[in-house]
Amino acid sequence: MTAIGRASERETTSIAGDRQADTAALSLANSVRLRILKKGKDRLADHDLDQVRAARADVAIRPEIAGFYHCVLDKTENRYSYRSYLAMDVLKPLLPTQGRIQTGRDLVSHLLGDLAEFERMTLENGGGDLLPHGRPSRQVALKRIRKAGDLRESTNPSHEAPDYMNGPVESILHFSVLPVSDQHDEYLFIRVLQCYETIFTMMAMLLEEAIVATGSGEVSDVTSRMESAATTLDQASGLFSLLATMPPANFRSFRMQTDGSSAIQSEAYKLVEIFCALPRRARIDSPAFLSVPRVRQRALSDQDSLASWHCRQQARWSDVEGKMMANALERLETSHQKWKRTHYSIAKSMIGSSGGTGGTEGVEYLRKRTEARLFWPIGEQCPHQGLVPKMRNQSH
Repeated sequence: MTAIGRASERETTSIAGDRQADTAALSLANSVRLRILKKGKDRLADHDLDQVRAARADVAIRPEIAGFYHCVLDKTENRYSYRSYLAMDVLKPLLPTQGRIQTGRDLVSHLLGDLAEFERMTLENGGGDLLPHGRPSRQVALKRIRKAGDLRESTNPSHEAPDYMNGPVESILHFSVLPVSDQHDEYLFIRVLQCYETIFTMMAMLLEEAIVATGSGEVSDVTSRMESAATTLDQASGLFSLLATMPPANFRSFRMQTDGSSAIQSEAYKLVEIFCALPRRARIDSPAFLSVPRVRQRALSDQDSLASWHCRQQARWSDVEGKMMANALERLETSHQKWKRTHYSIAKSMIGSSGGTGGTEGVEYLRKRTEARLFWPIGEQCPHQGLVPKMRNQSH
């Protein structure tokens, strides 16, 4: 055999070995995933966790499996958080990136499609042994499937719903749901929160683009992105209606197992906040920002904001430009206020006066936040004749 032949044989053997190793790694990951979907992550046996620790050391495993293992071990390694609960690092390849906002809309569509498929599977085969407790009635399951379909259309109106059963996307979706309990509705809860994290990621990118656009001198370049951010949030308004199909008792049955994970830890939401206006120092030093150190550092590092730009430039605008900016401000402020009020309302119905899982006051914290404004400095630190009265002099 020639040297080339021997090299070719070694390469073939190596490829076969890599494929065999990948198959074994995938088999273990799927086995752990199914155990989680049967009884919840919190009930994984010690030997399951030991297997995951050993497998995680293999640098050759797929990124989504590595991310999945990282989430499986988050509680045992004392790094459990909102991000790990929602497996956002697993979803990272599908999250929108700068200049590619459409990928975010596609991800929301994927998540909703997967949720509908999970509910459909439960209807068709009785659910089997996956997340067996607290399953919805047939009527509620069908309502969820319908609402998920409607939301796929409203959040991605100009594109055909993408097919997530295409290999890599399907694999990422499969490894991105790690319920801590065996409650059926926790699947719904996780998918809805993942959708919102994607929505806020898109909004943050659009608002950051708006800040960059302030350098062009064209107000329309800024306001168009602000309007797009408001539209993105408005199109997702049905997510709360979908979540409301979960009975409060079902939510309470697994809520305390999520202690340590809270939406207060959302980096994407805080980015939306600081791109609109830098918070007061008391807000920056609050648990809400202390829980997102990377975003907090940006807020403390002279991060520019749309409100600051507005206060610097408004005297130079024509009447048309001023009106254009006023409309964009009001549109985004109104959309955000509506979202906060709905969030407060559904949280109140779900948990009543219970404390929050992120060290906050729970519903009382949400109530107080409904009084805050995204663009609080406008009208307070600088005048603006175009703003509607309800937006003037509102403290943050």
